[in-house]
Amino acid sequence: MIEEKVKELAEIALQESKDLFLVDVKVKGSAGNQKVLVFIDGDNGISIDQCSKVSRYIGNEMEELELLDGKYTLEVSSPGLDFPLTLHRQYLKNIGRKLEVETVDGKHHEGQLKEVKDDGIVLKDKEERSLGFEEIKQSKVKVSFK
Repeated sequence: MIEEKVKELAEIALQESKDLFLVDVKVKGSAGNQKVLVFIDGDNGISIDQCSKVSRYIGNEMEELELLDGKYTLEVSSPGLDFPLTLHRQYLKNIGRKLEVETVDGKHHEGQLKEVKDDGIVLKDKEERSLGFEEIKQSKVKVSFK
């Protein structure tokens, strides 16, 4: 219930910026000491100012609606590199980057994200491999510190 309402508030806050989108909302902790985590991203990245603006809107609305009892912490941020890719838009913004992909059958694939289609992705390592979104359990951007 709380997660759904926060998602609604985040979507409203993001309506002004067509290049920003909601990735996920998580509520952790117990009543009186909860942490609300809102992950947003942008087609061209996201700034601290944009996160702050969304945070202010959500925080004000949560207070007005008395959404949570007691103390809580609200954090609005980008998902970060270690956060799994879950949305089509996230894949699009990572074309050209190296991905680690785990499929539902337990296999692991690694390669450069060459293409994003409506129904899946194309990875290139030694050869190109197409994977449907329904085959993908988890995808993460592989960070290289060279």
